[in-house]
Amino acid sequence: MVGAIAVVAAPAQAAGPRPNFQMPFPCGETWRMATYYGHDDYDIDMTFTGGASNGRPILASYAGTVTFAGWTSGGGWYVVIDHGGGWRTSYAHMIESPPVRAGQWVSTGQQIGRVGSTGNSTGPHLHYEQTRDGVKSEAYFNGVPSGITSDGSPNTGPLYVSGPVSSARNMTSRNCGQVSSNRQVYESGSHSGWQMLPVNSITGSTTASMVMGTNKLLYTVNDGRVYEAASDTGWRNLWTGISGVSNNALAVIHVDGVKYIYTVIGGMVHEAASNNGWRNLNTGISGVSSNALAAISHNGVKIVYTVAGGMVHEASSDMGWRNLNSGISGVSPNALAAISHNGVKIVYTVAGGTVHEAASNSGWRNLNSGISGVSPDALAAMDVNGVKHVYTVAGGMIHEAASNTGWRNLNSGVRGTTVSATSLNGVKILYTA
Repeated sequence: MVGAIAVVAAPAQAAGPRPNFQMPFPCGETWRMATYYGHDDYDIDMTFTGGASNGRPILASYAGTVTFAGWTSGGGWYVVIDHGGGWRTSYAHMIESPPVRAGQWVSTGQQIGRVGSTGNSTGPHLHYEQTRDGVKSEAYFNGVPSGITSDGSPNTGPLYVSGPVSSARNMTSRNCGQVSSNRQVYESGSHSGWQMLPVNSITGSTTASMVMGTNKLLYTVNDGRVYEAASDTGWRNLWTGISGVSNNALAVIHVDGVKYIYTVIGGMVHEAASNNGWRNLNTGISGVSSNALAAISHNGVKIVYTVAGGMVHEASSDMGWRNLNSGISGVSPNALAAISHNGVKIVYTVAGGTVHEAASNSGWRNLNSGISGVSPDALAAMDVNGVKHVYTVAGGMIHEAASNTGWRNLNSGVRGTTVSATSLNGVKILYTA
């Protein structure tokens, strides 16, 4: 129904693990996927099996940053989303100007437009592509290959093979409620039996926290915006001005009285400092997961940890943020924590539902802590009076394990799906949502 459309160019980078892309339509809808001779290998035209396609909602296949939202003569009204790690999706021929804009963060399942027939099109449909490091790739949905590969033409790539054209097939959307929700944030302290207390009316999809002096600082992400609240101002929640960030990756530290916030935008780590008006600057750290981020201050040096291609990477401010592979592999791209403990850098990850610990003084050898059965999507750690503490989620409940009790994992009774941890005067404090 359309020739190849121009994809907005981006610098090539090593691709990370394939995101869990979903069909770009509401949950339960069944759509026909097809291609035709000379279409371009891997390109898919999608039409609704239950009636007219025109005007039906188009949803983001996975969370990411919109890199293009506008018009081209071939694609008509269309959108490109950067999901980090070298992965992008494209959505063409929308009926009207898309409701999203370049630089905006969108969640999985968020509506980004409606099906139309603008541009070089012969009828209402969605032209859809997944690209890996700028090269078209077979689309997968909910982990299942689409089966739309060859367009049968030796003159169009990237396969450049002569026939046959991939057969059309139907697929039902499982894009069901993955839009990141902003949940009430609670504070729980070890001195009060982990009683959950709402932090005013603050909501967010993820949290980060730290203490400066006696002031507790809470950071949240709400629809791509970063907010700061402080206990000494009655938890008044103020927007920092930072926007367009991943809803699921946030880290904070302080060095020499300056507060630093780290976020991910389009697979790139950004740093904002309180002494620079929270101006959000690209560190150059690229190709990272949009769902895992950790930061520590180690001997006065700012250090950031990310996951790229299932591998933990370390970058430090004194090395120009050069992102080095630690060798820690096979980890969840959605859970990461780090602490500085007795002069040693320590990283915590989740692999196969089990928490692993790796230390800089042992060549980052990744050791199984024995903490098992945990969510691959949440992790926090801190050092309290020389004891290492790890916080995980299992069955919707926050669990605590300490190094001085053999990492015995105990249910705190605190509910939540995301957690950050800090301490004040020896009291352990959790922020959950």
